[in-house]
Amino acid sequence: MVIPKEILSDYKEVYEKAFKLVNEESKNDPPTDPYRSHYSAKDLLLQMKENLKNELVSVQAEEADDGKDDFIYKVLRAFVCRDLGRIYVFCEEPSTGEKCLQECLDLVQERRMEPAAIIPYMGAMNEMGIIYANRSEYKKSFEYLSEAEKSYKQFMESKTTPLAITDVFGTADEVEEGKGLKELESLYTLCSFYLAQVYGHLGELEKSAQYCHMTLRRQVEAKSYEPIDFALNAATLSQYFIGQNMFKQARHHLAAATLVMSEHEATMLTPPHLTEEQKTEIQETFKHRYADVARCWAKYGLALLSASKDRLFNDDETKLAEDAKRLKINENTYLFADFPLETYEKRITCDYCLTFDDAKEVYHFVTKWLDIAKEHYKPDTDATEYAKIITDFAELYQHIAFFEEDPVNQSKMQKRRAKYYEELIELLNPTFYMAICRECWYGAGLAYSAILDIKLDLLKASRTPNPQELGKINQVCQQAIKHFKSYIESYTEKDGTWKANMNVEEQRTMLYAHFHVGRLHYKIITPDANLQLENLSNSLKYYKTFIDECAKLEEPAKALQAEVGVCKEMVNLLPMKIANVKKRLNK
Repeated sequence: MVIPKEILSDYKEVYEKAFKLVNEESKNDPPTDPYRSHYSAKDLLLQMKENLKNELVSVQAEEADDGKDDFIYKVLRAFVCRDLGRIYVFCEEPSTGEKCLQECLDLVQERRMEPAAIIPYMGAMNEMGIIYANRSEYKKSFEYLSEAEKSYKQFMESKTTPLAITDVFGTADEVEEGKGLKELESLYTLCSFYLAQVYGHLGELEKSAQYCHMTLRRQVEAKSYEPIDFALNAATLSQYFIGQNMFKQARHHLAAATLVMSEHEATMLTPPHLTEEQKTEIQETFKHRYADVARCWAKYGLALLSASKDRLFNDDETKLAEDAKRLKINENTYLFADFPLETYEKRITCDYCLTFDDAKEVYHFVTKWLDIAKEHYKPDTDATEYAKIITDFAELYQHIAFFEEDPVNQSKMQKRRAKYYEELIELLNPTFYMAICRECWYGAGLAYSAILDIKLDLLKASRTPNPQELGKINQVCQQAIKHFKSYIESYTEKDGTWKANMNVEEQRTMLYAHFHVGRLHYKIITPDANLQLENLSNSLKYYKTFIDECAKLEEPAKALQAEVGVCKEMVNLLPMKIANVKKRLNK
């Protein structure tokens, strides 16, 4: 017996009505009743599910065929259970949704490799993976998603054609060529996307990156991606490659993001009947997201300069190990073969900078992208994001100063670095932006300390230092001291003790700040014996605090053994110097 066409047609009509409610009419649901269309679709599907169940009982009772109709009814119920599961999850009823999805799996589990069953099976497995991921049960989520992937690959090896639900509703002649395969491919693209997230939560970052790229590549090949989402995902993935010093791959993904955004800009206002309000909203969204891609390009340049600097410090064995790791990467693993990206990739190198001229090109490139980002993020509307851009400018000047050989120019670059931090210190209220202010105080202190070292080196080379030069050195010292002290005070209680909730990194930076202040007080040059006594006493005070706190804080002090040695020497030396100054004052 074959299921009568009119019965299938009735089911198809109900299913299509539910589909329209979920995918179209739900967009117009009021905020006061956000699930109205989903609930209506749920009622339709629940009734359809019950009818299918009753039909199946009747067919099985008749035993009129070899089980073909049994299976078709089961497949249709499986599709309905899958969609009910999605609706329940969307409506924040995950437990009920899980039961529906499990029912779907139970219905087709034994024959999941058949063309009519693979799509509801894959869909339900994906949804189960999402449910467990949302519960932070990532291992369980991974089990479902990896099994879904395995089933997809196994089915594709069979060379059979998957059937969409519309194909199941129709006769063999009414099968829509390619529709089932397209839906199955889309389900596997979703599966790879979810696997990327789960691998990330499980700490397998390389696997996460591979699946994230595969998701993006599959979207490109299928020509089914939302431009802004794609661009943001590609740009975000570039940050993983940057962290691995895989600059070629990072550049490739940022180029893809930029290409897609440029293509989108050319067509985003072409749809007819857009109101002026809609056009403005589309343009604002574009500017916002283009600014985010711009920031990722800037991070690329900053990381390339930083890695180049580190590489010049490292020994040959470290460089060889890094190069060997990069050579192991298959060039095609992270490639968008369908995109013409050469124009964008040629704008910036992916090779390490060796000279100032190399670094200067990267500097100009980063400046351009940071300026674009700054056009969108303003201090009065996005103070936190604006501050991140300004601190990126400061970091840029720190890096370019390293490659500059002229000490006078180095000093000017460090001064620009300090000014960026000071702009934010002036702009932001520490009560609301304490973390940023701390970064700026410490960064400005380091910048002025670097200027001091440059000026002291120039002073040594000068046979006859003049009072003006000495005055500038002392002024730089005082600026550095001021900023480091602001940093220290932000972590100090009223009774002088350090805040109890500091993590290891904060404790280590706090220790460094004391070390710097002790050193800076010692570097101040003055003929006034009273000022000498004051500076030497302050130097001793901060060096002693550094040693005492290092003794208490073993974990952060592990990386400061060289500084501890210096401070112990100074703590032994300074009392003698202080005594000598006191003798001169008493004469």
